[in-house]
Amino acid sequence: MPEEGKHQYKILTDLRSFGKYCEAFKIIKASDNGEPDIFFTFALTGAVLIEAKRRDGSARKLQKNKIKKLNLCGTQTFLCHCWEEWFDIKNTLGLLDMDAIKEAHEKNEIIYRSP
Repeated sequence: MPEEGKHQYKILTDLRSFGKYCEAFKIIKASDNGEPDIFFTFALTGAVLIEAKRRDGSARKLQKNKIKKLNLCGTQTFLCHCWEEWFDIKNTLGLLDMDAIKEAHEKNEIIYRSP
């Protein structure tokens, strides 16, 4: 498996370790070119997209423009080259505090629970 695929797999495995608090999947085919590779959502973060690259890889101009456009539309979108960057992204999103994730998830369940 190429380095970029391994990096994506590690990120997805890490996200799936949150269990019911997170929904994560790899975007294989999108209707538009340049879409990020990984989508995930937590009650705490909302929708987040990750473009995973090799450590020495760079995003194409199309991908950089897509990331900028998605961020302007309110979707948190990140470019991630290595595990250390992934850790920084998780820290930025508040995903290192499991209690906060559980609390946000429980509040969402109460809001969306049908009577």
